[in-house]
Amino acid sequence: MKENDGILKALDGAHTQRYHLKTVIVAGMGFFSDAYDLFVISLVLPILAFVYFPETGIPSWELAAVAAAALFGAMVGQVLFGTLADRLGRKRIYAVTLTVMAIGAIGSALATPFYGLDVVVVIAIWRFILGVGVGGDYPISATMMSEFANVRGRGRQVATVFAMQGFGLLTGAVVTLGALALLPSTHAGLDLVWRLVLGLGAVPAIATIYFRTRVPETPRFILSVKGDAKTAAATVQSLTGAQVSSTSPQKNTKKVGMRRFLSRYGTLLFGTAACWFLVDVTFYSSSIFNPTVLARIGFASAVEHYPLNPTAQALAVYFSQVHSYLLMLAEGNIIIALFATVPGYWVAVATIDWLGRRWLQAVGFGVMSVSFFLLAIFYSPLIAGYLWLFMAIYATTFFFTNAGPNTTTFVIPSEVFPTKFRSTGHGISAASGKLGAAIATFFFAGFVLTYGLPPMLAILGSAALLGLIITLILTPEPAGRTLEDVSREDELEIVVERFSPHLESLASSLKEGSAELKALLAAPGGEEQAARIARIKAIEHGADEQVHNIYVQINNKRMKTQARSDIGALASSLDDILDGIEGVSDRVRSYHLTEARKDLYRFAQIVEACTLGVAEGINALDDLMDGRPERLQRSIVEVNRLENEADELLREYIEKLFLDNIAAVEIIKLKDLYERMEIITDRCEDVTDVFKDLIARYALLPNDE
Repeated sequence: MKENDGILKALDGAHTQRYHLKTVIVAGMGFFSDAYDLFVISLVLPILAFVYFPETGIPSWELAAVAAAALFGAMVGQVLFGTLADRLGRKRIYAVTLTVMAIGAIGSALATPFYGLDVVVVIAIWRFILGVGVGGDYPISATMMSEFANVRGRGRQVATVFAMQGFGLLTGAVVTLGALALLPSTHAGLDLVWRLVLGLGAVPAIATIYFRTRVPETPRFILSVKGDAKTAAATVQSLTGAQVSSTSPQKNTKKVGMRRFLSRYGTLLFGTAACWFLVDVTFYSSSIFNPTVLARIGFASAVEHYPLNPTAQALAVYFSQVHSYLLMLAEGNIIIALFATVPGYWVAVATIDWLGRRWLQAVGFGVMSVSFFLLAIFYSPLIAGYLWLFMAIYATTFFFTNAGPNTTTFVIPSEVFPTKFRSTGHGISAASGKLGAAIATFFFAGFVLTYGLPPMLAILGSAALLGLIITLILTPEPAGRTLEDVSREDELEIVVERFSPHLESLASSLKEGSAELKALLAAPGGEEQAARIARIKAIEHGADEQVHNIYVQINNKRMKTQARSDIGALASSLDDILDGIEGVSDRVRSYHLTEARKDLYRFAQIVEACTLGVAEGINALDDLMDGRPERLQRSIVEVNRLENEADELLREYIEKLFLDNIAAVEIIKLKDLYERMEIITDRCEDVTDVFKDLIARYALLPNDE
């Protein structure tokens, strides 16, 4: 395990190198495609309406279906590929997500009526498939980048991958604007526009597939899931150039069931999932229906109804108006993306490791909430005389969404879950976000038509406020900490590995001290008495120094409270055992005990057996790290049995004292010695209580596989 620690330290402490940049680009191009494909539908929907439903508009259920299809597909992809990445490996399915995405984009662009389904429904089906690929890219790209990144720049590197969304969103608007400008403003021209816009979403995905096949598996997955330290060391050395090696044989790691994961990380998973749900309710409501908002506030000129007498001249005028309207909507999206959306992403990249994820998320939710409430309360006067101010506040929501929770809800789940469930936890959190986006997408159109825009803006403000509350209560701060520390994977590693020299030394002192006590009580008289008592005192003083060093390190090292508590409890209990042994040896001298007694010697045998059981348990902690608690459990059972035997002996021997014809002073002496040695076995049992807690938290039980 110490070798493994060195492997991860080399990865965590590496300077930003070529492989970091390569991973950012390869993962980021996927997110460029994701954002392009997801958000370009906001500009395609009005085109579809004018081309295929010029008189009535797209039926409401079809509008909701085509807008939300990719989101529902993303939910499936996030859970499916997130789970597969933790089971099969990140690398094995990294290129699969882009392949599915490209197929969905091309299929959407070539959609035609099929078996009685109109073109909008067929597009919705293809976009569901596209969404599966988009969704799968979230957990895998985030996990890959997080596990390759160094500690110092991990937040910035993962956020950079996500920030490529901004360029994807902007590119979608630019491509739409360009297609509208270059192609004729006719029915056939507009039909080609939307096909071209959707089809081009496959280009960056296809261009990146090969490079994803060349990305190596992450060393953390190789270590934690495959148990192959040698391969992990070779991967780290090839990436960082650090001299890292391992001769450890490959280990068969145990699988951990979802129930075990949820029992330990359920509250944290709820926090990451709920915050992502709430931010996507606001973000996708605004982004996907951005043209609707722009049209409602009068940013784009209204289009006359489809002509009742569709002559060539009337149609030319109509499609010219449509063309101008669509150009204005594309320009509005570009303005918001350039001055709010894209800058927001890069402000997050620049500050996430400095200000911290939790702070950015809280501030972002707070400003979003205030902005949405301002727009809802002062909607009418702003639209009537201060449209520029409405646009500024509306753009502010995009800026702080992306500078805050839209970025941090992507970054945090890639850091706070253990390696064996990192991709799964991220996928579930992301799927929760897409559920919020899908609900908002279905809900938005009908709600705005019925109640108007101000009530909808108030709902978005309330969602942001709830996100702020959950962030403050449930969100940890991962900045500046290793993934193992943040996810609490290294709590047991701290107990066992970093403090093992001290704990094993204390265990060795226990065995020496109890052996000396047994020898002392076997022959308490003679010249050896003083020497044995002195050796016991020296052993106890040496143990005091070791315990002092442990507490110094506990106070100076940055570690989780639980790990600090476990180490402190073990050190304190081990020291109490040696204090008890020294106390008995002092009483042997003080009471002038010179003759051997079978009762005291029997107690000494039990004390020695107890300390041997405790020492065996300390050594067995390494087995627990490998998922094998059996040896530690045997130690617990044996020490508990001996403690019960000591209790029985205490009762038996005290009762016998009062039945035998023994002087009162001797009764007091012997009773004190009996009780002191029984207390030593109680302190041994205190150590096994810590063992039990460690097993309860970290052991992989049969029903967890």
